[in-house]
Order: sequence, then structure tokens, then C-alpha cells
Amino acid sequence: MLLQTLDSLIRAGIDALQTTCGLSVTQAHVSMVGNGSLTFPALGELHIRNGTLQKVHLGCDTVLMTRLASGADSPDGSSGLEVMAARVLSSLLEEMEGRRPRGIVENLAPAPVSLHTRGQRTFGVRLETESGRLFMLAEIPSKVEMEETNNGDAAARLIARYLPPDWLQRRELTSGMAIDNFLVLVRKIEADLFLGVSRGADGLSLHSGLLLDHGTRCGQRAIRLCVDLDDGESEPLARGHTLRASVGLQDRAFGFDLAFLEHDRFALSGGGSLPCAWFAVPESIMVTQRRRSFRLPLPRPLDIEVESVDNLRSGSPWGDTTPTRGPVLKGLLSDLSFEGGRVVIPAGADGPMLEQGQLARCHLEIPGDPEPLVITAVVRRVSLSLADRNEWQREIGLEFCADSVEDCAASARIRDLLMDLQRARLAHRVHVLSDMTG
Repeated sequence: MLLQTLDSLIRAGIDALQTTCGLSVTQAHVSMVGNGSLTFPALGELHIRNGTLQKVHLGCDTVLMTRLASGADSPDGSSGLEVMAARVLSSLLEEMEGRRPRGIVENLAPAPVSLHTRGQRTFGVRLETESGRLFMLAEIPSKVEMEETNNGDAAARLIARYLPPDWLQRRELTSGMAIDNFLVLVRKIEADLFLGVSRGADGLSLHSGLLLDHGTRCGQRAIRLCVDLDDGESEPLARGHTLRASVGLQDRAFGFDLAFLEHDRFALSGGGSLPCAWFAVPESIMVTQRRRSFRLPLPRPLDIEVESVDNLRSGSPWGDTTPTRGPVLKGLLSDLSFEGGRVVIPAGADGPMLEQGQLARCHLEIPGDPEPLVITAVVRRVSLSLADRNEWQREIGLEFCADSVEDCAASARIRDLLMDLQRARLAHRVHVLSDMTG
């Protein structure tokens, strides 16, 4: 689905430039965009429902902007900007998979905007013409993400088909068939792979990628990953250089070594291409727990407020003023462990609490407990996921700290809550089992 969606984006841009401006695209460029904030020369946004994309950011440089602004308005009074955006949308919807996808153009106002990108499956498209450049930026979910918004067991069915029945109890996959089936599964669900590349004395640079296909390279069985390893900071890779890769499935992490073979490009429409690299098929795959503590989904998500510690404004040292709180993010705590939790917030939320490594204070109300729970945490992960087929949500992975008496007391309350939840789940299972056997 990823490759088809990228091809559709490129063809929609080429069609819009030709039909609205009479411009031919001389070159199409596609890039993988990392996690973080960027300034985008916005033209407008395409909001889509029931398709493989939810939002596409349109942009252009000043040369193309001038061309659009000076072009003749359409008979219905639409400006050149409106005609361009509408044409991109209609062309995109014609090719898009989904259940009768439809969309609208919003925020049509040429101006630089600051965007926070997901980092996994975030792609930028740049179409070059003799009179300026058109830009498109989109988050492309995996096929299994889309399916799971309608059918929650899509990934589970594929895992049951391609992994050994006892894979949860295994520590390692060593047979050739088990490894090949694992790689087929990773490709089919378009799972995120993470590769650690040495940056010399600065440690490792983490790169995300996707498994595209397999074949033979340099006389070896090999897999091709869509990954951009040329970030200007990592050390150049030579043939045989070994990278550590990992893939997460459910609550397990699959770790394996990949021997680099060569760089490559994957051809797309309009002369565009994706950065790729070939690696030798791994000889073994380690299976480990993804977390040190078991995590429980909460029967009902808890309201939570997260604020950056840097936002806390202390009062006077003489006690004649009271501390005030800075801006906070309000969300829902959806699951919990002894050491952390997952917070879900709206996709458009922003703030310093979304920076990985940020120290934050969390305030949440526990049902039946008169005192609110306040605990310090470190932001370990920030990502996007699909709330439903047409809406993104942002997820924050928190790791709790226990550096103060207050935090230790809060950790003890969390532990008690989790033990109560676990006992309730076990009691329910025993009750159901007794009903079935009685």
C-alpha cells in the first residue's frame, strides 16, 4: 500500500501541474522525513476520509506561487491556488484505495507553517518544473494499521499464519523457514524496522525503515529495506558492515544483525525513487520482552494532564507567592505498568512535552482515590497512530521516575492499582472458566 500511495501522490501532482499551469514535471524527488519539527512552505491541506491517507500538506516555492497567483481565474471565480489544490485532490481520489474516498481542501493560505512530523512513514514529495516546485508532505499508515481500525485482529491473523505457534515462548528463531516466514510477515504488515548506525564517538544514529522485497545481491540471499542511511552524520557503510536491527510485534521485540551489501534506489512514478539498501538475510533472530514490566490496558482510560518540568514556575523563596503551572497537555492514560504508561492526545496537540527525553509532571485522578496522583516521568516515545480510519492521534510513551519521596509514594499507589486490576482480571477468568466447566 505504501508504494502505491506514493505513486498516486506523484501522479496527482504531475496531473495538476499540467492541467492547471501547463507545466511539465522535469524531476520528481521523494524523501523520508524524520521525527521532529520542520518549516513547510504551505499552500493548503487536503483532508481525506475513507482512503489510505488522512491529510496531505500542499506547498510550493515563490516562483510557482507567482505563476498561480498571476494565472487567469476559473469561470466559477476560483483562484489559481484553489484550482491547483482542488485538482490535486480530485486526481488523488481517483486512484486512492478505500471505500469511496472523498475529501476537501482546507487552510488554503500560502504561508510558512511549522509541522511536527511522525518520523515513521513520513514522506515528502518535491516536483520540479521550469517555473517552480510543488511540495507534498504526508503520513502514510501501513496496510495493517488501516485494516485494524475496522478489524482489530488483522495483525493477529497474520502473526498466527507466519510465526511458529510457540513464538511467544521462544528466545530465538534459527531455522531458515522460520526466519523467511518472519521476514514475509514484516513485509506484509509494513512493520517499522529500526537500524542503529554508528556515529563514531557520538554513539548511534537510529534510522527507521521498511522491508520492501527480497532477492540476490553480491551472490547472497538478501532483503531490500527502504531506509535513508546517508544522513551526513553516520559513518559511511562498507560491504559487510553489520548493523543491529529490531522490529516490535505485540509485546515482543525481534532483534537481529544485518550485514550491509550495497545502496540502491526503488523506482517510483515520474522518475522519483526511494532510498534503499540491501542486506544479507539474518542467520538468527532473538525474541525478547519489549518492556521490563508487564503493561495492562485500563478498563476505562484515565484523564491525565502532562506538563513540562521546565514549565513549572516556582513561587518566591520566602513563601509569599504560590507557584503557578505552565501550559499542560490533556489526554487519556490508556495503559499502565509499574514503570510507565501510554498517553493518547489529539494529533494537533503541541508543546515541549512532545520532545523525547523531556522531563514532565503527570497529574491523574484514580477512581475511588480522594487524592490526585502526581508523578515525574521522562518522555521516551512520541508517535502517531490511527484513532479510526479517518483520524490520527498522538501517543506519548512515559517512563516514571522515583527520585523523590513524592514520586516513590506515587509509584507505590500505581503498583497497588495494577495489582488490583490484575487480581480482577484473574478472578474474571476463573469465573468464566467455572461457568464453562460447570
